[in-house]
Amino acid sequence: EMLKIEDTVDGIRCIGLNRPDKRNAIGVEMTLALEQVLLKTKVDASVKTIVFHGLGGHFCAGMDMKDFFDSSTRPAELLQRARAATEHWRIQLLREMPQKIFTAVEGYCLGGGLPIVAASAAVVAQRDAKLGLPEINFGFVPGGQIIKAVGEVMSPRGLAYAALTGRPLNAEQAKRWGLVTHVVETDPLQHVLALVRA
Repeated sequence: EMLKIEDTVDGIRCIGLNRPDKRNAIGVEMTLALEQVLLKTKVDASVKTIVFHGLGGHFCAGMDMKDFFDSSTRPAELLQRARAATEHWRIQLLREMPQKIFTAVEGYCLGGGLPIVAASAAVVAQRDAKLGLPEINFGFVPGGQIIKAVGEVMSPRGLAYAALTGRPLNAEQAKRWGLVTHVVETDPLQHVLALVRA
């Protein structure tokens, strides 16, 4: 399973990105699963809050671009469908969710994982987390949707620094520039759950 879904008795749905061997990079199967879980959750009145986190020590290493464009292993229609699903949950669904979203970040949180962070009411990052837009290191500019989402929460200078240098921000820098709300020493998921229940 690309997502580990756990519901608590008090109405919290924990959505864990579960592709630890790829540092939870979002590939074809995961993006389709994210679209589906958000569509279901949107109309589920028993879910009051959504908590995103990553399994295996990282939140999300961004989009797995090879997976999206490697037509040798998958039919072209599936790749097209996955790209449409990504736009759908990233641009539309995250914004339309009636539930508040919270995110726990440890390890890497890069590129395509940032729209989830940007849509969150609060983001708790472990002190040694690394957040950023590394696309420029690979000769790309970060995608317009990602920049737009991140630009709504991040200071213009912070966004320019992250996008133009490609250097990851530590949790304190990310907090200073508006991407993170809390920096913690221990498991950020436990801190998020305590925050939701406070």
